[in-house]
Amino acid sequence: MIRQTLMASAAVALVCAGTVHAQEVSVSEAANIQKRLTHYLPKDLVDAGMVTVRAATSFYELRFDPAPLLAKAKNGALNVEGLKPMVSHLRPMPEGTYRIESNDSLDIKGTIDTPADATSFSYVIDSMKLDGIYDPEILYFTSADWSANKIAFSSITPKESVSATFGQSVMSVATEKKTADTLDISTKGVMQAFAETITSKDSGKVDISADKVDIDVSMDGARYKTVQDIVFFILDNIDKPQLDPPETARLKQLLRDSLPVFDNLKETIHASNVAIGTDKGNFGADGLVYNIDMNGVAHSTRVGFGIDIDKPKLPAGVVPAAFESAVPEHATFKMAVANLDLAGAVTYMLDHGDFSKKEPFTPEQNAELGRIVLPDGMMTFELEDVSAVSPIYDVRLTGTMQVHIEDKDRRKADLTLTMRKFDETVAYLQKNAAIVPEFGQASFGLLMMKGLARDAGDGAQAWDVTVGEDGKVLINGRPLPFQP
Repeated sequence: MIRQTLMASAAVALVCAGTVHAQEVSVSEAANIQKRLTHYLPKDLVDAGMVTVRAATSFYELRFDPAPLLAKAKNGALNVEGLKPMVSHLRPMPEGTYRIESNDSLDIKGTIDTPADATSFSYVIDSMKLDGIYDPEILYFTSADWSANKIAFSSITPKESVSATFGQSVMSVATEKKTADTLDISTKGVMQAFAETITSKDSGKVDISADKVDIDVSMDGARYKTVQDIVFFILDNIDKPQLDPPETARLKQLLRDSLPVFDNLKETIHASNVAIGTDKGNFGADGLVYNIDMNGVAHSTRVGFGIDIDKPKLPAGVVPAAFESAVPEHATFKMAVANLDLAGAVTYMLDHGDFSKKEPFTPEQNAELGRIVLPDGMMTFELEDVSAVSPIYDVRLTGTMQVHIEDKDRRKADLTLTMRKFDETVAYLQKNAAIVPEFGQASFGLLMMKGLARDAGDGAQAWDVTVGEDGKVLINGRPLPFQP
């Protein structure tokens, strides 16, 4: 919600292009700003006053009134109450930027009636404040602080209802111009006291809550200049049913110039004291972390993602008492898909695609795209950290795997399995073998594995496992016994 609001604010200001110099606030400049802001809006919305700018003593009052937009879109099915104009103050700064300040609230509710069903919704924010420095050259904030108190929303249909609340939420944005054409952008935020309830006729009721949600997003090397050119090109030609050949060539060149779009993207979301209540019992964790990272649309793109769970909690009785020590205290799954030639695929699409047709690529060209994205037809997986720790085991798997996308028999692997608490694991399996006979076989297998292990130091055993395309397996450089 916070990020969407900030981006919406930036989007409104996006069309305010051109160099701005510090000057006295004047009626004529207010008219110029309004003209730039409404350049791409339909004339009827401009005439209705959807966006207006008024000169005050030391600032410009920017007013956005959604009523004309709602009236234009209204078809009888949508009914909204509580909409009101939103006001921001734009203060010209000496360096040619604007300080943008707003202090507002939101309390709307409405219904959407369709022949299939009806939906009612509501959005409430007791207070929301924005204080930031907007740079018209980069069309974004160089810095901004956003805060909100008591956010709540709900959506109700005949089959399902969803309601959620946040306590105090804050977010900050920082942007640094690294080169003439690139930006580094970082966003950090904290949402307090999150709670959500989902009630469904099919799946029952689920309550989700977290004491705090921390968000950290960064993008390095964003190609803002070319992205600006692409956005304005689209806006300038949005009403054309088809581009002329020179315009098509221009758009394709802009798309080529935008690669890799950015150098690195990272996002981490950390939820503290998570609780999930269901009709099956209450689940939860002391901490839950989700992260993604990507190095742009490159010739060797890497897309990573991960989940980290700290001290998971299960309903009483779900796990038999004898097995409680086998529940991990901490678990991590972090992997990536690597060696994707996305830049090569985009270039091929721009060189060979006929976008005037419903199907811009032939079956042969689609097949070639697949070959470009996956060099040699191999999908590469990097296991950064697949691990679990409990009182009776500590195991971690890292390495790489390659699987041919069409020939499943072609695969390679270079993995390292590391185990600590080895003796505790074997003792646990042997102790419970009478309850679970498979545990006896597992303990025997582990003891055989120990004979093939190498000493990894600090009481750890390790196995370096290599699997060739011929199916041969090596463990710590030695062939696996009993294989063909």
